[in-house]
Amino acid sequence: MQGYYWADPLASTIIAVIILLSGIYLFRDNVHYLIGRAPSRQFIEKVVATARSVTGVLGIHDLKAEYVGPGVVHTGFHIEVAKGTPVEEADRIAHEVEEKVSRETGCQHCVIHVDPVGG
Repeated sequence: MQGYYWADPLASTIIAVIILLSGIYLFRDNVHYLIGRAPSRQFIEKVVATARSVTGVLGIHDLKAEYVGPGVVHTGFHIEVAKGTPVEEADRIAHEVEEKVSRETGCQHCVIHVDPVGG
């Protein structure tokens, strides 16, 4: 209305550039969480060593771990227990592994499957 026909498009362009730069920054900061970045080798080795230290665990396999947020790791793996172990005992072992791995490594989400092995 004051004869500044260029002011509205200029202000809109500046706001659009700010939104674009903010979006690029947020994307770059979080892309590794979106694609499932894996934790370090040391973290994986600590999970394995911690789980194997629990009495009744004979082995571990199919370990998968990924960051699902800033500092939040999701881990899933199979523990092997002796064939013939009662279900209640196997469940107790799995819960002990879950608690110990969470406490020792800071892993917030652990999914543990129990597999009987041996004969």
